[in-house]
Amino acid sequence: MIYFYSYLFGWIIGLVVYLFNPQFGLVNSFLISHLVFTVGFFGLFNFVGHVILREKVARKIGWVSNGFQIELGLVSLGIGISGILCYWFRNDFWIATIIPFSFFLIGAGILHILEMVKNKNFSPGNTWIILPDFLMPLTLIVLLLIT
Repeated sequence: MIYFYSYLFGWIIGLVVYLFNPQFGLVNSFLISHLVFTVGFFGLFNFVGHVILREKVARKIGWVSNGFQIELGLVSLGIGISGILCYWFRNDFWIATIIPFSFFLIGAGILHILEMVKNKNFSPGNTWIILPDFLMPLTLIVLLLIT
């Protein structure tokens, strides 16, 4: 649920950025806020969850903690740092951040759905994450396409 709130907060930040800097454009304001805040927050929060709090997070998802969680956390950290760096680096860097983030989340969303269908895993950490898994990357892709 925290990812959904960060997604909503990304829209609010984008609106504030636009109101204080209208020459940047509304779509660009939304895109930069989602890259820096939503992707950045996702990466940092996912890193903490899958590396530092891995046992707790695995139970919440309905999985067993293992070494792959640490790898997942480190990949998430890299994606989050890329999102934050989008504040300073623009254009092609934005695309290079959106691509891995989108593949990662859409793929994760599909895996969570498969977990529900195949293994009847309806743990809160496996079900509530599906909406942001698809919503966040699709938002970024649409905003990028209309800039």
